[in-house]
This record gives sequence, C-alpha cells and structure tokens, in this order.
Amino acid sequence: MTAGSEDSSIAIPAWPADEQRSSLPPEPTAPYFDTNFNAWVLSRHADILAAFRSSSLFPASSNSAKPAQPMPVCEHQKMRAKTLEALPASGINAWREQLLPAAEALAAALPANEPTDLLEAYARPLCLRLAAMVTGVSMDIAPGLCEAAARVSASAAEPFDPELHRIADQANAELKPHFHSGPESLRDSGFVALSQTMPAILGNAWYALMQNPNAWTLLHQQPELMDNAIEELLRYAGLVRILSRAAEEDIDFNGTAIRKGERIILRIIAGNRDPERFSHPSQIDLLRRDAGHLSLGSGSHACVGASLIRMTMATITRPLLQRFASAATAQPVDWQGGSGFRFPRALWVKLS
Repeated sequence: MTAGSEDSSIAIPAWPADEQRSSLPPEPTAPYFDTNFNAWVLSRHADILAAFRSSSLFPASSNSAKPAQPMPVCEHQKMRAKTLEALPASGINAWREQLLPAAEALAAALPANEPTDLLEAYARPLCLRLAAMVTGVSMDIAPGLCEAAARVSASAAEPFDPELHRIADQANAELKPHFHSGPESLRDSGFVALSQTMPAILGNAWYALMQNPNAWTLLHQQPELMDNAIEELLRYAGLVRILSRAAEEDIDFNGTAIRKGERIILRIIAGNRDPERFSHPSQIDLLRRDAGHLSLGSGSHACVGASLIRMTMATITRPLLQRFASAATAQPVDWQGGSGFRFPRALWVKLS
C-alpha cells in the first residue's frame, strides 16, 4: 500500500484502486491505523463525511514527524469568511461572462479529426485567463508565473514528499511579490489553484467522458444536463485522492477511538465510489440522483472555492461538447502527480 519516492525512507500512500485508470474499484473499509503513515485511514463515505463535519478535526500536514498544530478557530473562520466575501455569486457570474466568449472562440478554433492536446490548446489558456481575472494579476506577466506555480502544485499533488515542500516554499517566495490585493487565499495560492489545479480537474473529467463515449454524446445532445453532469464528474473523476486531518481532542469517531494529535488520512476517491452510498458507483451516470460526493468537502471543511470550480468546469466544458459530438484519446495518457492528486500530463485527442 506504500510507494517510495526518490528517498526510499519516505512512505507515500498508493492505493492503486484509487486511481482513475484502475480497472479495479476501490474497496472502502472500516477505519484502521496504518503504522507506515502513523495515521488512521478512513475510506467509507459515511466516515469521511463525518470527518468533514466534525469540529474536532482540523487540516494537518502529512509530516508525521512534526506535532499537528491546529489553526486558531477564529483565524480559520476569518480566513474562510474573507474568501467567501471575495467570491460572491455576482462576481462569479461576472467572471463567467468574461470567460465564456473566450471559451467559445477557442473551442471554435480547435481542429477536428487530428491529434490535439486538449489541455495545452484549450484548458490551460482559459484557466490562466481566469486565474488572472480572479487574482488581479496582469495577463502580461501571468504566463511567466506558471513555472513557479507548477512547482507549488507539484507539492500539493504529493504532500508526503518533503523535498517537494522545500521547492514549493521557494516558488511561493517567488510568486508572492506579484499579488497585492484580496484575501490571502485568492492571491498567489489562488493563482496556483486556477492556473494549475483547475486544468487538472478538467483533464480528469474529460478523460472520464472519453472513456464513456455515451456520456459525451448525451451531453452533446442535451447540454441542459451540464450542471448535474459536473456533480457526477466530480464524484467519478474528482481530482483529490487523499486529505490529511488531525484530532484536536480525544474523540469517538463512529465507534473508533482517536486520540488528540493523531493524524487521519481521508481516501476521498474510495468514499466517492462507496457502494453503500452510491448505486453502481464505478459507472458514470449523468442522471444520477444519489448525490453527495466528497470531492469538494462538506461542512466547515467544504471548499470555499466550490462555486468557482463548478462555474469554471461548466463554462469551459460546455462549448467543447456543444461543438464536438465525440472525442477519443489519440495517445495513451501519461499520468503525473502523486498521492494528493493525479492527472494527465497531456490529453491528446481526436475531436469529431
């Protein structure tokens, strides 16, 4: 269940079934303590949902050698409130109105019936444009910031590798001077999320649709299903594989005693494929009614950018599927990332 990085002393989670390319479905199990990671592992939907909703758990680093230190509750709440205030529905709608014409124009320029890297030709330019809009950085300098942003993103993709953390710290120091306004979470970190993580989310979603061509065709014919489709794609092909939490106090967690300071690993993909929660969980069903995926968290641990993520996925995906009736991979996908999230390095496709 573990895989080493270049430093063989580092234990890195690697549940093979928790990958989108896996031919085997994840197997959610009862909570257990994994000595390799010095952490509890939760994989059932009900257990992960309870963890998200618990006020006794807090986000923690993956470094089990350091004591877990919670952010003060008031500081955490203040940060969330500032971010949410900067992401009102009116603002998200305004960004959508600016992004949509660019997406339509770029979709119209995509070639048919010849190999195209859909990430490089379509997703990344649009996500970079949105990142500049949201963070207020000029498009004159935004492309030049992507190399440093990619180094930060690599650390998030593999949170168990301390060397990647060191590299990310240097990259963050390079990025910070370019961002001056808005809440902290929508400055350099927001730029990284939108310019790097968002294309990865789209790549996973589009790859899933291409592996299920009937779903692509259905969305092409019935674009009004897009909002429901986004929820199903987040469940089936959501980017996040694991998240780390720690206990702020001794708790009894669905019958499992967890002590103060102990770490917890949440296997998000396994929870999203839990047959106790979802009917036919290893199938894409764009008409699915048993909602409740875990990809964007829940409760006090819900992603503050959830509305922005949903808007971006729909706004960029809709013109692509409206123009093209089908798509197929033109080359085998080379996956990159780590235990935090994995995604296609490139997505070479033939659109028709």
